[in-house]
Amino acid sequence: MNMTFYNRVAVLTLMMVCAGNTHAGELEEICSLVYKKLSSGPYENLTKSLESFVDDGKRYRGCVIRLSGDASKVTDTQRPAISLDSLFGDSLPACPDGKLPVDLPRDLLNKDGWCVDKMADGPDGTSYRALKKGVFCAVEGHWDGGDDSDPKYLPSPRSEVIVKCANR
Repeated sequence: MNMTFYNRVAVLTLMMVCAGNTHAGELEEICSLVYKKLSSGPYENLTKSLESFVDDGKRYRGCVIRLSGDASKVTDTQRPAISLDSLFGDSLPACPDGKLPVDLPRDLLNKDGWCVDKMADGPDGTSYRALKKGVFCAVEGHWDGGDDSDPKYLPSPRSEVIVKCANR
């Protein structure tokens, strides 16, 4: 038995778990798209799995994609492919009141139909939650932003990105 067999089992399991949900195809498509975008840049480890996770105090089951690597190996031409800002298309506008109504005007969404309802950014990481119709993706990025008080401090080049997507 090889990894291809296990990958097929994981995809079939995800399809069966989501089969009763009207957004199952959309979730699978989004998980595949995010995985593909992250795999286009340099990484040391990239995994995609079907897991349960907690977001905003509520338990979900969906795909979890983990990427770890060495940020110093990313070239300028690769940055757009793995940038957290580009995972869901161009800039993510804020969702009004953190909700995504069915009839939300197109000018409140990016061209791919996404908006963001939560966002935090800092020197050591970023996190946000993107919404599209009945699906959400919670994104966390972690890295060493350095130490402004010590000019001799060399930040670690290690970085990690975790994307958790599920039906809302």
